[in-house]
Amino acid sequence: MKRKNIIIASFVVLFLVAAGWGAILYKLWEHKGKEDYYGNSLEMEIPDFTLTDQNGEKVSLSDFRGKPVFLFFGYTHCPDICPITLSVLNGVSNEIGKPDSDEFKVLFVTVDPERDNPETLKKYVPFFNESFTGLTGTPDEIQDVANSFRAFYMKEESDSEAGYLMGHTSAIYLLDRKGNVILRYPQDKMDPKSIAGDLKKIL
Repeated sequence: MKRKNIIIASFVVLFLVAAGWGAILYKLWEHKGKEDYYGNSLEMEIPDFTLTDQNGEKVSLSDFRGKPVFLFFGYTHCPDICPITLSVLNGVSNEIGKPDSDEFKVLFVTVDPERDNPETLKKYVPFFNESFTGLTGTPDEIQDVANSFRAFYMKEESDSEAGYLMGHTSAIYLLDRKGNVILRYPQDKMDPKSIAGDLKKIL
């Protein structure tokens, strides 16, 4: 009986050791997988939202389920970061090429709904790429979307000819096919080829 208990105890110990090593190896594999991306890993569930596009049509995030989505907060009077970032995203599209460029979506969400109505967005966003979609809404709608991404923005008084400026989060978010954020690209990670490399891994 005593020998049987020793054998059982030995199996329990072996099982616990194996389980422990399994957990460690899984964490190492998971960490390595995240390091394989150019962008910064960021796991964040995003609730569905509905805004108005440059054609005056209601558009929901869920409309793009099944496709990866790049989302960027900005505004049309932005003097530098916004046009540069949209140009980067156009470069990503060029790197991907046809027909895969139709398999993902780029959304530009304004943080300046006071000036960025659908007509203004229609003159601005397609200039960078005709497949890009500009989104606007009421101040409360924009605030809710920004909050879900933990993005900030604020009005800044300026002597600029464009009037006031908007300070805002300048990162690009990459959402997976389910509409959840998986990667984030700050302004020091804006290489189109490298971003396209990340996208190819999930297409």
